[in-house]
Amino acid sequence: MSDKGAVRRQIEKNGLLLIAVVMVLIYWVLDSLTSDQILSRTLIVIFVITYGIFTQSLINSRKEALAEKERTQERLIQTESIAAIGQLVAGIAHELNNPIASTSSLIQTNIEILNEKKVKADGDNELINDLEFSLKELKRAENIVKSVLGLSRQTQVYVEDVDINANIEDALRVLHNQYKDTGVIIERDFDENLPRVNGNFANLGQVFMNIIKNAIQALPGGKGTISLKTSYKRDTNTVTVECRDTGTGIPDDVLKDIFKPFFTTKVVGSGSGLGLYISHEIIKKHEGLISVSSKTGHGTTFTIDLPVKQGAS
Repeated sequence: MSDKGAVRRQIEKNGLLLIAVVMVLIYWVLDSLTSDQILSRTLIVIFVITYGIFTQSLINSRKEALAEKERTQERLIQTESIAAIGQLVAGIAHELNNPIASTSSLIQTNIEILNEKKVKADGDNELINDLEFSLKELKRAENIVKSVLGLSRQTQVYVEDVDINANIEDALRVLHNQYKDTGVIIERDFDENLPRVNGNFANLGQVFMNIIKNAIQALPGGKGTISLKTSYKRDTNTVTVECRDTGTGIPDDVLKDIFKPFFTTKVVGSGSGLGLYISHEIIKKHEGLISVSSKTGHGTTFTIDLPVKQGAS
């Protein structure tokens, strides 16, 4: 078996040379059997053409085999990486759920105590509002962890009645500390009569947070404008969200890869390369579309189209 394998490897390694040798031998035999020069020259032409065809076919097949091997390796690495991330997320989720649950319970208890007070002190109502918002955000954190797990398991169901305008406002509120003391200007142009969509509120909130956060980070020196617009397209029955920034823009050679998993242009430790990939998967699960247009030095625009739920108008 080993001898046969060695011979096979030698044939594969020296295939072009062997073909050439066989061609020469065949020509030499035929040439010795005839004295007709025209016939000999014709045979030479035929053999050269045949050799060229065999040679090119062998080269093409080897190139295709190598290309397929590289594609298979890339898919394998990607699959293994995503599987590893899934295991890591499962472990993190287990560790996060306990403190989230205990903190939520404590906040709920304090809200109830404050509401039961017969005489409220100055600031109690404001404190209650802050605690209720904190409780809401803890619930969002819990849902985001579940949604990431759901993405890896492909079992998420999207049935909530989502107000996109409110969803974006919540994302801005969570990100407020990242831009409140900078030169970032947030412009809102929301359609007040925007119909609702069927989906997962936490997942869509995660998408808007990713997109807006990327826009903030793209602004040179932390200064610039981020324009957020929502609208309804009656002809396609879709809600459209646009996030446009006045940042540095994205080069064409980078733009084609930004939705790929683990792709990032950020320095090591400042980005996982999963934000836009997860956003793309979430929008796809909502049967929507996410696209991007950009010009270096002139900013970037992300556009998200989401189908309106049946019966909405």
